[in-house]
Amino acid sequence: MTRNRIKRRALAGEKLLGAWVFSGAPAVCETYALAGYDIVLIDAEHTPIDMAETLACVRAVEAGGGDAMVRVPSHDFGMFKRMLDAGIHSLMVPMIDTVDQAKGIIASCLYPPRGRRGYSASVARSGLYGFDEDYIDTAHEDTFLALQVESDLASQNAAAMAALPGADCLFIGANDLAGSLGKLGRLTEPDVLASIDRAAEATLKAGKVLGTIPIPGRDPLALAERGYGIVIGECDMAAVRAGAVADLARNKAKFPGRR
Repeated sequence: MTRNRIKRRALAGEKLLGAWVFSGAPAVCETYALAGYDIVLIDAEHTPIDMAETLACVRAVEAGGGDAMVRVPSHDFGMFKRMLDAGIHSLMVPMIDTVDQAKGIIASCLYPPRGRRGYSASVARSGLYGFDEDYIDTAHEDTFLALQVESDLASQNAAAMAALPGADCLFIGANDLAGSLGKLGRLTEPDVLASIDRAAEATLKAGKVLGTIPIPGRDPLALAERGYGIVIGECDMAAVRAGAVADLARNKAKFPGRR
């Protein structure tokens, strides 16, 4: 049985609700874990946080009893190796358009003969610094890959990508998908929704985990009804912004704020 709780629960058909962390703040990561989110997703794609900061966030999630996933910044082979060797076994990979790209990413994350991941399990955190003597035989069972469908081309290729061994989840990035159709920010347009639904149907038909973010008209509860197994909605920076705006609005009569 896989020790990766995200993978085990998702493959068992549980519905997992997650929160994004863009701040790179370990205290925020730990707080979200303590609050009870199923996944705390640390974003290393759209933020300046580096590898050491990412690992600090992962450790904070684990300290709070939670499960971390990291959205990686690119498709770089060396970067996958570093993430995995750091003991980060749940990865979200952005901007995958083709089957060949998906195959390359999967291969980067698995040891031979399944892939081409380099070996350092006897000294790396992934293998518990050598204390997990069976790690190289079980690493593939504990690695969870969420491949992001973020273009109409990716939607067209979703069925073939979902069929790949090692593609555990297709996660639909609705905003960039809309952008690929020339409709960035217009998530309720019929052709955008049709592209999203085509990818979703292909993923579910392949028996893989389906993930996404909430969009107008499709909140986490509605998405769960549609078969989505992973929904990441809450975001630390959005929550901080909303809280600040609300506080200023409540108190502006006596404290007009900075002009």
